[in-house]
Amino acid sequence: MHIEVKQVKRKSDMRRFIRFYTNLYKNNSCVAFPPHLDESDTLNKQKNPAMAHCSAEYWIAYSNGKVVGRIAAIINYLECIKLNKSIGRIGWFDFIDDKSVSEALINRATEWLKSNNIDTVHGPLGFTDLDKQGSLIDGFNEQGTYATNYNFEYYKDHYENIGFTKSTDWVEFELKISDQGLNKMNRISEFVKHKYNVHAIEAKSKSAIKDYAPDIFQLMNECYKDLYGYIPLNTDQMEKYTKMFIGLINPELIGLVADSNNKLIGFGISMPSFTEAARKARGKLIPTGWMHFLKALKKNDTLDLYLLAVAPEYQNRGVNSIIMSQIVNNAIKFGITKAETNIELEDNSKVQDMWKFFDSRMHKRRRCYIKSI
Repeated sequence: MHIEVKQVKRKSDMRRFIRFYTNLYKNNSCVAFPPHLDESDTLNKQKNPAMAHCSAEYWIAYSNGKVVGRIAAIINYLECIKLNKSIGRIGWFDFIDDKSVSEALINRATEWLKSNNIDTVHGPLGFTDLDKQGSLIDGFNEQGTYATNYNFEYYKDHYENIGFTKSTDWVEFELKISDQGLNKMNRISEFVKHKYNVHAIEAKSKSAIKDYAPDIFQLMNECYKDLYGYIPLNTDQMEKYTKMFIGLINPELIGLVADSNNKLIGFGISMPSFTEAARKARGKLIPTGWMHFLKALKKNDTLDLYLLAVAPEYQNRGVNSIIMSQIVNNAIKFGITKAETNIELEDNSKVQDMWKFFDSRMHKRRRCYIKSI
């Protein structure tokens, strides 16, 4: 197969780049398609505030005039400083099951990275930890979530064929809510409140949640700073993500905990599952795609757990039980019976210890690969 790799230069190229994923997975029922508008904003070098400390280029692979693959190459200069390493990233790496396609794309991306003095590449990763990351290696028959990408099983063979090896794995869990587990969590929550003189914050409106957004992001920067691939968000990025997600949240599904001085010491962000809505919208919110998301907000049996953090000085003290108690008790009122966790590093025992209150099963695993170039 003759492969031609072209750089994305025009708006029409970007549309092809974004829509390739939707077209590749159009017949797959496990995929939560990302909205094309969100993808466009993230990849737009003039709109994405991460570009203040990143460089990126994008390419499309063609065969006989048909799009057969895509890839992004990213240099996050703050990551290079953090790791004291000349390291780059690949992301948005999707392709048909033809190794000549994946090889051609990787060769072009690494060629650009090497021309910018990069000697190591890892991924799939985005610009930030809030972009989708990791290549699925287990759980191909499980429903994906709005916060994660889905990929075919053959991707693993392609990565290994190109010379990538494992850097780290993330795992995901399905949680089923039981009365016994909920009652235990509620009891621990009340005990922790009294012992450490902390309390749950009742933020009952989107406006109230928005007011706490800067504190949430600052706490996230503090708690996540040592996690794999995490680069602290700047103020412009915080504003971007606040605007992106504020319309989707239900304040009752946000857990906030403060100390005796009303300083935020922990938070949990969850949303009703948008998997089915995203699948039906197929990347298009206009003219009718948004209606599927509105329906998901009102009627749902599944909760997606997005982010959770507890200030270092309060970790291992049960503050997470207060956060989860807030979220789960309110979720039950909306008919929620199960939850999907976001990705968590396979060795993150602190996070995984929280799932002891639930009937849980680890059902998905995804990998970040690495390679010297």
